[in-house]
Amino acid sequence: MNLLEVASANGPISTRRHLVWDVPTRFLHWLLVFCIGICWWTGIHDQLDYHQYSGYAILWVVLMRIYWGFVGSSTARFIHFVRGPKAVAAYTRKLLKRDTPYTPGHNPIGAISALAMLGLVLAVVTAGLFAVDVDGLYSGPLSSYVSFHEGRHLAHLHYRLFTVLLWFIALHLVAIGFYYLYKRHNLILPMITGSREVGHNSEQQIQIQIVPLWRFLAGAVIISGFVWSISKGFYF
Repeated sequence: MNLLEVASANGPISTRRHLVWDVPTRFLHWLLVFCIGICWWTGIHDQLDYHQYSGYAILWVVLMRIYWGFVGSSTARFIHFVRGPKAVAAYTRKLLKRDTPYTPGHNPIGAISALAMLGLVLAVVTAGLFAVDVDGLYSGPLSSYVSFHEGRHLAHLHYRLFTVLLWFIALHLVAIGFYYLYKRHNLILPMITGSREVGHNSEQQIQIQIVPLWRFLAGAVIISGFVWSISKGFYF
């Protein structure tokens, strides 16, 4: 019996909204999207001053997301969504089934994607921090800690890793489309509103534990100071 038959037999299916993502997690997610877009645009248009600024912003976002993955609300924490090989394999076997239940937060494969995205973005930014420009005008703030040859190698690595990142983002968008069109799971809306609808009789239990905002603000202050120090090359 499908959902329409259930609805016609028992009346309309009542739903309620459950919180999935807290405000800091959503804020960091969309800020990262925006900053990567700015970084890409400034890079291809040789606006290297703004390219550096957007790179610092991306570094701040990634470090904040890593920090929030340890002290943030429950669905944002790595311990909540990072699973072992058995869980990943079990989820993969059911991936093509349309009736698989919605996973609050990241599913086991989504967890791998999230970690890979953070790691890849961090690698791109780190290479850029040490990169040396040919004329030396737009070298990274930490370029003085490496030789010219090493800095040029890291500049090329920075470019290649960013290309890989763009392909990874494209794959990420394909996965979102697959979940929306095939499995009928809207992954974008909860990242905007923070919540999703769940039937009253659903077995899916979404109980997110929200932590106080001061944790986010405290981390923001500390990480802002750290990123500022990097932008100065640790020379004060």
